[in-house]
Amino acid sequence: MKIKKNLTILLATLLVAAMPVVLITGQQRVPISFDRYHGYHGTVDYLERVAAAHPEITELIEIGKSALGRPIHVLVISNMSNGTTIDRHVTLENQRQENVQNVAPQKSYHGKPGHFISGATHGNEYTGTEVCLYIIDKLVSGYGVEPEITEILDRAVFYILPIDNPDGVFNSVEMGTPQRANSMYRDGDLEGTPVPNGLSTQFRIESEEGQWVEDDKDPRYMVRLRRDQQTDKQRYNVVTAYFDDEGNLRRGQSRGDGIDMNRNYPEGWWTEDNRPAGTGQFPTSAPSVYHRVDFLFNNPNILNAQSFHTMGGFTYRPMGSASHTAMHQTDVVMYDFVFGRKYIEILGGEVPEAWLNPQNIEQFRQQMRREGANRYSQMRGYNLPPLWRVSYNENADRRYGFGMDSDYFYEQLGMYAVTTELWNPRRDIPGLDIPDDRAPNDVLQRALLRYQDEHYDGDLFVNWTRATHPDLGEGERGGWRTIYARNNAWPGAPLLHVAEMHWQFELWRAQMLPDLAISEATVNVLHTTRARDASVDADGDRFNISSERGRETYRLVEITAVLENRGGLPTHLARGAALPMNRQDVVWLIGDRRNLEFIEGRPWERIGVLGGTKEVPGLLLGDDNKRTVRWLVGVTGDQPLKIVLTSQKGGTVVKELSLR
Repeated sequence: MKIKKNLTILLATLLVAAMPVVLITGQQRVPISFDRYHGYHGTVDYLERVAAAHPEITELIEIGKSALGRPIHVLVISNMSNGTTIDRHVTLENQRQENVQNVAPQKSYHGKPGHFISGATHGNEYTGTEVCLYIIDKLVSGYGVEPEITEILDRAVFYILPIDNPDGVFNSVEMGTPQRANSMYRDGDLEGTPVPNGLSTQFRIESEEGQWVEDDKDPRYMVRLRRDQQTDKQRYNVVTAYFDDEGNLRRGQSRGDGIDMNRNYPEGWWTEDNRPAGTGQFPTSAPSVYHRVDFLFNNPNILNAQSFHTMGGFTYRPMGSASHTAMHQTDVVMYDFVFGRKYIEILGGEVPEAWLNPQNIEQFRQQMRREGANRYSQMRGYNLPPLWRVSYNENADRRYGFGMDSDYFYEQLGMYAVTTELWNPRRDIPGLDIPDDRAPNDVLQRALLRYQDEHYDGDLFVNWTRATHPDLGEGERGGWRTIYARNNAWPGAPLLHVAEMHWQFELWRAQMLPDLAISEATVNVLHTTRARDASVDADGDRFNISSERGRETYRLVEITAVLENRGGLPTHLARGAALPMNRQDVVWLIGDRRNLEFIEGRPWERIGVLGGTKEVPGLLLGDDNKRTVRWLVGVTGDQPLKIVLTSQKGGTVVKELSLR
């Protein structure tokens, strides 16, 4: 494919679209461009080269293999030289027997809050893959150069899975045959012969009973007639058929078994005999879903999650398999008034008035009741805007789907999970010649054809040429090439426009992650003695103190500390700490156990969930973001002590204490 605009014109186009895109930063060791789709093999090659070039901030993990044996990769991005975890400070007391493997130590980044991003759950939705690669490039190129990127990678960790469905992406991009579902069995050669620019998508045959005619203004565009509509124009039957440029019909190299990977998760999965098609035989029966779930269980520090899909140009927040009432209302406030507002501002949409004036929420609820809005809008005080939605059908009070990943991530893993439907050609093509994003489809199609003529030398569309279909006979092949048809942002300026907007949103969300600190720590020595056995009076109570190490200095010490979360988000969702396998935040006072006696307080204390600093006027967002703890301990000798504040999803920080 030839893109006529050079880099200067491309940047100018993007600037006109008011999107500040930077293609290359000062530390770009692995060049990448977005004038083509990378597909499965191109993506793996890029990930491997990035991991080799940036070992100080990346780790490439193979989390499993697809049904057809293709590796599934997650790129971990964080400063690998810092960070700590609780298992580095607390010794495992009950080691397993000799020659039995003990619990593997945690990685340093497990002690940081995590942000998970994935793309291409559906194989024919590979815009998500490209946006993941764009985000990777921004992070690894910006580290050490851009202060805000350096700061977030020092204190947090990104887990990026660009291709969730390797077989579907390979078939859709390399082979040119769109495949939404996962592959579960092989049909012919696994690799086959790649088709770099995709195949033509349609085959038309002249027919007196046909329901299609050529458009009056652009005969390349086929228009479907309305029922009983009369015409003197040549009629056609039009079917989907994939022809290569030599006019040969190409059939798919592998087939999906009907499992939709975004219907195969445990939350809301259908269990009756008449379950809908696509959910699989049991939750996680699709290999890629199983490996993704296994990976998330083994990285429990993830608080934010994003699944990139296409198309539509909006974001779904939970729920889809259940109604609004299944969510804790504190989470609804965080999702809508914080995440949703920022997302709409980045995309340039209209923010609901209730989100701008949340202190008047009761008045907005009354307004919803007067307007006869559905009961969920009445509860909230606003209708969800087009750019920020739930997939649950609130008007019909009916679930949208079954076993969806964002519902599972939210309900069972305790993550602020969203699903973004990338790409709306009406809004996301800079300079597209249409009146507005409500223009009829025929106006849009003509504009798209003109745009690809001018900017892509017409390579995205195959003009109608004679061909023979083995089953249907003589006719003409043509239409949009498969890899550019409908679902995905076109390479070049449109793709960069989409990627930059959603990079900005994901960076902002990551900056909202918890940021733990032990902001104050005081050590007050109340009494000192050198006796082996002595009685010390503290607040009127007497107790005995023993030392196994003779007449060393013994101190009665009061320790207080202020624990703080300086990040915008709390360390858990509203019910997050109560979910199975999740836990409250904990603070430890650690020293040599043989010479440290706890008189008041325990070695570790649960402190609940540290709230975030983000406020929404008039609405509750959770507990206070600070806690004060106190210990009274007996310490023998001059051994150092340390306070360790550890949060499952908020990170782990350490404060060294000196008794001298």
